[in-house]
Amino acid sequence: MSERKDRLIQTRVPESVEATLKHEARRRRTTVSQMIRSLIEDSFELVDDVVANVDQIVSDSVELAQQVGRDARRLRRPRPAAPCRDPLPGSAERLADVQAWNEVVLNQPVPCTRCGAELPRGSRAYLGLGARGERTSAWLCGPAVEALADAPPAERRE
Repeated sequence: MSERKDRLIQTRVPESVEATLKHEARRRRTTVSQMIRSLIEDSFELVDDVVANVDQIVSDSVELAQQVGRDARRLRRPRPAAPCRDPLPGSAERLADVQAWNEVVLNQPVPCTRCGAELPRGSRAYLGLGARGERTSAWLCGPAVEALADAPPAERRE
């Protein structure tokens, strides 16, 4: 008599699971035991495949996160401002009384007093302040403010 190498494992299941197992075994033309063995083997293979793929998913996710971080840092870097256009004739005199510049966000479009560039609503601009802190009618674009530091002494009064 040959000895069986397989081991017997018994388990209790609800009546509804037993009925489902018997129904599926009949439908597949196999025994309940063979179907359960196949289900267990398939489950282990599925779990193994998922576990094997998790490493790749994690490595892809890390790579994606690093790329997003690089892109975010690149986008966050201030872009070099376009140089301010040539000063308009008479702009130096119109800016002579300005003592300081206050950065604001525009609610209405205004032209840059120095170069005439249209500064749209919602953009950052600089409002000129007089000697006693009163508001002037002078406005500068960002590149014009940056140009102040590099301006020759005669133009620095802007």
